Amino acid sequence: MTSRTEYGTIPVEPVEDLDLLQSSRPGYGTRSVFEVSLNIVNATVGSGIIGLPFALLIAGFSTGIAISVFVSILTFFAVYTLILTGQKTQIFNFSTIAEVAMGRFGFHMLNLMLFIQSAGSVISYFILVADTIPILLGLYFPQFPALADRQLVTILVAVLVIFPLNLFRSIGALARWSAFSVLLLPVMIITVLIRAPAYSKEHEAPIMEVGRDPIAAMGIMSFAFVCSQVAHSNYLSQKNQSMDSWKITSFLSTLMSWAISMSFAAIGYLSFGKDVSSSLFSNFPVDDNVINVGRFALGLSMVLTVPMAFYPAREAVQKTIGFETADRQPTALQHYSVTVVLFAIFLIFGVQIRSLGKVYSVVGGIASSFLAYIIPGFAYVAVFHPNWLNRPALIDPACLKVQAKSTWWLDIASVVLVVFGIIVMSFTALGALH
Repeated sequence: MTSRTEYGTIPVEPVEDLDLLQSSRPGYGTRSVFEVSLNIVNATVGSGIIGLPFALLIAGFSTGIAISVFVSILTFFAVYTLILTGQKTQIFNFSTIAEVAMGRFGFHMLNLMLFIQSAGSVISYFILVADTIPILLGLYFPQFPALADRQLVTILVAVLVIFPLNLFRSIGALARWSAFSVLLLPVMIITVLIRAPAYSKEHEAPIMEVGRDPIAAMGIMSFAFVCSQVAHSNYLSQKNQSMDSWKITSFLSTLMSWAISMSFAAIGYLSFGKDVSSSLFSNFPVDDNVINVGRFALGLSMVLTVPMAFYPAREAVQKTIGFETADRQPTALQHYSVTVVLFAIFLIFGVQIRSLGKVYSVVGGIASSFLAYIIPGFAYVAVFHPNWLNRPALIDPACLKVQAKSTWWLDIASVVLVVFGIIVMSFTALGALH
């Protein structure tokens, strides 16, 4: 019995071998376009969504919506060009692509930023789990005081529920969990939509004013929409690995992520206006039962989203310490050892840190901008070398394995990605120093 893909006829492998092959090589994908799109949405729509109403406040509502559309378009180009570059070089690994484009500096810089981005995301998810589930359990089950203990409940949920989901090698194994997690997000949005009008009369929400800090809003949105770090792993899990199929996946996942995120952002801003906080649920009273359904949906969604951020962090560490190379995957002992150590470190930070503000600003403006825009754009320029670029090619064309073709609109998009990423990254870094 065989399985046929565009890469030829491939023998059917045992499940554990397929999981390993799917995490590193093209041609072994088993997931549909829709399943992979949901996986990317699950990786994209995480804790960052909670800060988007605040992003609309500091950008201005109309300006913020326009920025979100622009950022989403750039996200689509970044995800699509990353895989197109991978097709050209036959490299489907984020850090190796960075090394091809920028040398060893790019390799180490990307792994550092990838670790900061993913670690920040995992920690923010743990913070949201700690800020929702223990509070709800304590409120509705007062006869069990231990259930209100923030650290105890978070550790139990993390170890018993979240940790097992982080043991797989391939992110494709989480597709069904991702589907369930994505379905929880509309529940969260609907509860806010139902209850927000009761509070909106008390707050002023200007529509046409320009906000005080649009650049900071770009950083928050970059954190909320970044998904470049999971592009390769999701592509390798997709059954149809043609570029036309991946274009559909990229477009569908970006559209769904934008629609979910900005619906939530608009509802939050229009409800609380100038008084909206960096974490929207903080604007609602703790004893609002309808909102508490949304809080529970958020907490459960974060439980299922942790692995989507944890996988890239683990991969960055494994590459940095040499457990994973272009021609070798970590052994079982190495894989599980790194998983346990990293998970424990992230969990400790997650139960100790209580503020999401710093996580959003630093991770979003610096690490997310580098990962989401600079590397995808620079890698495309380095590999495809647009004709209008008057400088020697960064890569010998003889080293390229597949004749994937560039287009003028991708040439332009790659430059815009790099320039936009540098602007947001620089302004955020300067702001963090003050």
